[in-house]
Amino acid sequence: MIYSLIKYLLKITIYSYFRRVTILGQEHIPTQGPVIFVANHPSALIDPLIVITGIKRRINPIAAAEFFGGKIKTWILKNKFHMIPVYRPNLVQDRSKTNNADMFSHCHQLLLNEGALLIFPEGTSETDKGVRNLKTGAARIALEAERLSKNKIKVQIIPIGLNYSNPHQFRSDLFVKVGPPILTKNIDSDADNQVHNLTDLIKKGMIDNLLHTGSKELNKLTNSIENFYQNYLEESLEIKKDDAFRHFEIQKKIIEATVYSLANQKGKAVKVSDRIQKYLARNKSEGIYLSDAFKKLAFGEVLELIFGLPVYILGCILNLVPFILVKKIFQSIQIKEAFRGSLAMMIGLLIFLFWYISLVVILTLITKISIIGILIFFVGYLSGLYAISWSKLLFILSQKLLVYRMKKFKSKEYDKIKTEQKNLLEALNEFRSVFDLKNN
Repeated sequence: MIYSLIKYLLKITIYSYFRRVTILGQEHIPTQGPVIFVANHPSALIDPLIVITGIKRRINPIAAAEFFGGKIKTWILKNKFHMIPVYRPNLVQDRSKTNNADMFSHCHQLLLNEGALLIFPEGTSETDKGVRNLKTGAARIALEAERLSKNKIKVQIIPIGLNYSNPHQFRSDLFVKVGPPILTKNIDSDADNQVHNLTDLIKKGMIDNLLHTGSKELNKLTNSIENFYQNYLEESLEIKKDDAFRHFEIQKKIIEATVYSLANQKGKAVKVSDRIQKYLARNKSEGIYLSDAFKKLAFGEVLELIFGLPVYILGCILNLVPFILVKKIFQSIQIKEAFRGSLAMMIGLLIFLFWYISLVVILTLITKISIIGILIFFVGYLSGLYAISWSKLLFILSQKLLVYRMKKFKSKEYDKIKTEQKNLLEALNEFRSVFDLKNN
């Protein structure tokens, strides 16, 4: 009961923090039987919440022991959140706790009882696009559980790709892709290589469901190309804004085409990528963000800008104080990048919840009508979310006006931008044609 309630509240929090959460591949999730979910780990505390709230089964996450704290906190995390502590040797002072025998035993028993585990096999959380080197724990647990059952159970390993547009930005997008099961029968039977072969299969399964670049340099390069080229591709291919899977496919193709071009036309590809980065930097110095400046506003969005203004103002009035408080507190705290989104979400949850409860109590005491306080709670929450989406439309409009002013009063600068944009699009379309020809 408590677990279900907490899970429901966390789901509301997740769907409030992100603008859009899309989960694809739910059909791959087994409703029963032993299963290990494996996922990438770009955002420390948000990642497990996404998996736990997005899957109907009760999940037992494996988490770093240093986050458990004292006896009360440990009891709550173990008994109410069903978390299993794993001790990392480089972070544990008591060396007697570094062999993790209890953790492995607990996991084996849970799988023998047809339970579900959640493991982040990268071991640590880093805000990288893709998969880093994996630890072998997930493979070892799956193989040992099957051995202990004398092969009466078959553990399914389900790879999950957590694809954030920005895990640390409020009202950003999240695309979760669940892959088909990985089974131990698909690996070499040689006992000495089983663990490593299964770990390789797990990594491949995770990469298939992720935007994987493999290096920080390539990540930076593909981000620049996406910022410049993605809107053009999506408009030319007539991809709908809410089609998360097609957006994911486009991003994945950009990464694959970039890797191919660097391997086969490196000199030319590097020159074009340098030009793109300089082009984006120059526009940014003028206050122009290409992904918004040349984005088309639909007729419905124009109407929304006009008629949605009163709701935007209401949302600002009811949410401005907690919004400023969250921003001030968040900016005053220094923390590792991978924890920034988690911290922002938790601070926001506590402050906004306190703010809305205070409004409900105060208005109920003043008016003596409880329904008014409750109504303000929901109106404040919904109008606040709307105000953020409306302000995004306003920003796009302001970008378009900025470009219009440049065209009217700085025509030479505008012509220079458009000419370079045209030349870069032609260069990228040429790379695209070569890549498509090779893959067709």
